[in-house]
Amino acid sequence: MHLTNTVRFFVTQVAIAVVALFAATAWSQDRVFPLTGIGVTGKIVERTKDKVVIEVRGANQSFDTPQIARVVFDGEPQQLSRAKDLIVQGLLDEAITEFQKCPKDGFKTEDIKQDYQFFKGYLVALNALRGKGNAAAASKLLLDWIKDNRTSHLFYLASEKLGDLAMASGTPDQAAKYFSVLAASTFPELKVKGSYLTGKALLANKQTPEARPKFDVVTQAQLADSESLKFKKLAVLALIRCDAADGKSPEAIAALEKLVDEGDSTDSDLFSELFNALGGILQAAGNNDEAILAYLKTDLLYANEPNAHAEALYHLSKLWPMIGENQRATETKSRLSKLYPTSPWLEK
Repeated sequence: MHLTNTVRFFVTQVAIAVVALFAATAWSQDRVFPLTGIGVTGKIVERTKDKVVIEVRGANQSFDTPQIARVVFDGEPQQLSRAKDLIVQGLLDEAITEFQKCPKDGFKTEDIKQDYQFFKGYLVALNALRGKGNAAAASKLLLDWIKDNRTSHLFYLASEKLGDLAMASGTPDQAAKYFSVLAASTFPELKVKGSYLTGKALLANKQTPEARPKFDVVTQAQLADSESLKFKKLAVLALIRCDAADGKSPEAIAALEKLVDEGDSTDSDLFSELFNALGGILQAAGNNDEAILAYLKTDLLYANEPNAHAEALYHLSKLWPMIGENQRATETKSRLSKLYPTSPWLEK
């Protein structure tokens, strides 16, 4: 009887250990969350700049990187996982706060360490691009990361942010090089985004003839996803800016005003760019009163677009004195400094 109880006790302990091991294996796994659809749990068996392959119950599932919202690795700090989720939700301040709680070393795997280092630079970059962080520091962090991680699923995202930072820092020629990485990818949606951003960088560098074909690629793309459609609209606007740069200001103004009349004013990304473009063309033509009205629309209606808003505030601070409104110029410059303390528009 005593022997039987001992055997039973031993068998029970083994069973508990097996169940615990199974539970740990079942619940502590890698996860891939696509932009649309349900996330999957399993073991990531391959990662490249183009795809992530995860083994789920013995079968491999492959996800193209442009369609991935986030990847969570087995054993990564909860603070890192939460920060990734908050970034996807667009809650940048909360993501930064959560990331700052994350352990800085002692990571379980190299994959987790790599992700931590990426998001360290990425969050600084996002903060800098809204005028509240150090663009040079962000660029260095991402450059250091990208040197050793060119096969990461985050490679395209890092290239895009480096381009954005170069644009914000006033080096559009460098930005074009980073954006061209997206344009050269195998994915149609990344080609559209990369072509638009490359064209925008070339236009900012006054390379209008080189910029036009990039925008044409976008407008002619046969894609219907929401982001590609957004870039198509922005490319139409950019082509109008090309016309203005080529001396066709009256035609450009008329085309922009038509876009205002026909467009959806709730599209803050497009309309903030549109009114800034209109303000710039009118300002260059010496129509200061009308330029002020255009920039004021960005200021009053689309302050949720930090880059465009900072640009509008900068130009308003320069235009107000031209109509005798020096006090308003001072107030506008103060707002720019307060809202976007590290914005490159403050240094112009």
